[in-house]
Amino acid sequence: MKNAFALGLLLLPLVVRAEVYKLYVAERDSAAHKAAEPLADGKTSFWFPKLTRGLEKAVELLNGTDHQVQVLVAQGQHAGLWALPNGLPGGKAKLLLLGGHCPDWKKRDPFGCPTELLGGDARPQAVLGFGGNKTQLSELVISGFVFDSAQSNKYDARTNSLLKGSSRTLPLLALSQVVVGHLVIADNVFLNSAHRAFELYHSAASNETTVDIDNNFFLNNVIPLKFEPAGYKGFKTKTVNFTHNSVILNWPFNPDATSSNVGALELYHKDCCGELNLEDNLFAYNPGGAMQHDWPVNRMGKLALKNNLFFMNATLFGDGRPEAGVFVGKFGPNPKHIVVPLAAHMEDDYPYAFSGNVSFDPKVPVALVDLQAADSSAVSAKKTLMNDVRGLFGQNKEGGTVAIKNFAPRMGLDLEHLPFPAEAKAAAFGVQRTRAWAAR
Repeated sequence: MKNAFALGLLLLPLVVRAEVYKLYVAERDSAAHKAAEPLADGKTSFWFPKLTRGLEKAVELLNGTDHQVQVLVAQGQHAGLWALPNGLPGGKAKLLLLGGHCPDWKKRDPFGCPTELLGGDARPQAVLGFGGNKTQLSELVISGFVFDSAQSNKYDARTNSLLKGSSRTLPLLALSQVVVGHLVIADNVFLNSAHRAFELYHSAASNETTVDIDNNFFLNNVIPLKFEPAGYKGFKTKTVNFTHNSVILNWPFNPDATSSNVGALELYHKDCCGELNLEDNLFAYNPGGAMQHDWPVNRMGKLALKNNLFFMNATLFGDGRPEAGVFVGKFGPNPKHIVVPLAAHMEDDYPYAFSGNVSFDPKVPVALVDLQAADSSAVSAKKTLMNDVRGLFGQNKEGGTVAIKNFAPRMGLDLEHLPFPAEAKAAAFGVQRTRAWAAR
């Protein structure tokens, strides 16, 4: 009997203990590579010279397990296109993609030690993508990367404008229906996209799924973000938190007031989530509005706007007031876009939660590239303070029109002078240098 009992124990499924794996990614022979070598034991920590190799190992470790896999990427430029396969079942594993590591690996500083993901000229897909709803994760974190699609854009040197028809309009980040219990997109820079930075096209693993979009720069993108999820087994994301983001100088789909997509953030109806919270953000110089509100109010879910700073977000419509453009949209049946300014008691007109929202000039500097050259990639950025952007849309201060110029021109990435507010009282709004997401 004892032998039979022992045999029964041997036939029980082998229980694999959940591990935390750390995959260090740094260019061969770099300072970060040399610092990573003593940290990699070949068992639960590894070094890889390329992000592609690191992601391949991550897939191997994640498949059907409940491990936490941290892909730690060093400061520097990483060229390529990356995507996870559509087929990581289980739904218990955690994948943390964490860029912005300084070369000694002792500090993660996404805005001081930036990790740039460069997709190249042709870019037939998103810079970073996920396979689909057969990839299931308990937690997915994407934090500390610079996504810049200027290489795959074309610009008109005569008008200093983006050529949409010949630029790649694929998103920078494609969630591709990935199934998640908790999604974090934090501490990134989304720059120069000819279409969206990303759509919130994730699949909720349950009705308790939460999404945190925190501490990101959205700079110089065309309609950068839409809060539209993917449907999956009838689940709906419980909460989406959009916090401490800087949404600066993002563009409508077309440079005219009748374009169908104008606002920087496109609000979705109540299928977005149980509640959408927007707190401590900075919205400045988004000509088509900070948020596009095309759905009737009675089809919207819970929406809370707290402690946000709005400044000059409706110049596409000839409205240069600092407080204009909190919402721009048709609100259902209206034939034209309605421009809604920040008011003292917005709750009187809209059934949403409002508190602590303000409007004043944050004095954020942006670096626009001078494209008066055949090869726009060869010229340098000019720092400028966007105090008046009415002229960008063919309007002049005296009335009348001029030729449209400077529509979504290439923005230079000045890592030494990212567009943090120069106005002291605006410092608490938008991206915070010391707020980087930490592994839990």
